[in-house]
Amino acid sequence: VQAECVTLKELNHLFIDLEYTKTQNKSFNVYRSRSFNQKNKKYLQLDEIKDALKLADKSRLKYIYITGKNSMSHPEFNHILRLCLTYSSVTIFSDGSCINDKKSRFLKRVEEEGTNEIIFKIEINHYDEKQNDEISSRGSFRKALHAITSLNKYGFNPILVIKADKNEIDELKQGFIELGKKFKFETEDINFSFIPKIRKEEEKNTSEDINEPKTTNLDLDCMTCRILAKSGVYNCPVLLNDYRGRSGSSLKDFSSKCYLETYECQQCKRNGQRLYTNNWS
Repeated sequence: VQAECVTLKELNHLFIDLEYTKTQNKSFNVYRSRSFNQKNKKYLQLDEIKDALKLADKSRLKYIYITGKNSMSHPEFNHILRLCLTYSSVTIFSDGSCINDKKSRFLKRVEEEGTNEIIFKIEINHYDEKQNDEISSRGSFRKALHAITSLNKYGFNPILVIKADKNEIDELKQGFIELGKKFKFETEDINFSFIPKIRKEEEKNTSEDINEPKTTNLDLDCMTCRILAKSGVYNCPVLLNDYRGRSGSSLKDFSSKCYLETYECQQCKRNGQRLYTNNWS
């Protein structure tokens, strides 16, 4: 059976992966920073990003997203951020690494230099420290919480990105509201981004129903976004460094078509809405 084909409507959302790594690790996460060997670091350069942005239609670009492991430790991060802000508002995905009081104050000054805004999406998976660290990694709760309170102090309104099943959402939301009150962080619906737990191919249940809905009335990330990485252009953040999700070598020659052939695509389609791009409606 041939996989369903989805066509890019227009490039409204551009992800930029600042850290190049071959995905030997099976649990790729667009938010989480991990330790890496400084000598083997291969990342997108400022000039490469400049050239790529010149190929994007500025009038149609709504948001640029900065992702990747240790993206904020990129040696040219501040220059790249300023460059991106001349095109559109910028969303930074982070687990809280490198965000402290001093960095938050500096980033607020950068934002005030222009008219576009900086939006932060911070990964935190539970309002209880012990349970969060079991899901993520030891120390991740305090790291994320410190980043959230530092950003809030300087007028940013960070979005909490929480991986959860539908039956967990209400409880988690209430827990985070109570947690926010303790740190004078007032949360509204816009501060929560609940993302379904996307499982990998090897975790697939063989008895699972494979009859998927047609994409006619769905609003998926791959319909309006692409991700630029050192290794090429991909259809969405989940498929970064997966050859099945690669759509070209640069923004000059990438394909507008993508085939929903991976197990991750099936789960995304079943969810029926965008997961990673900003969707305020």
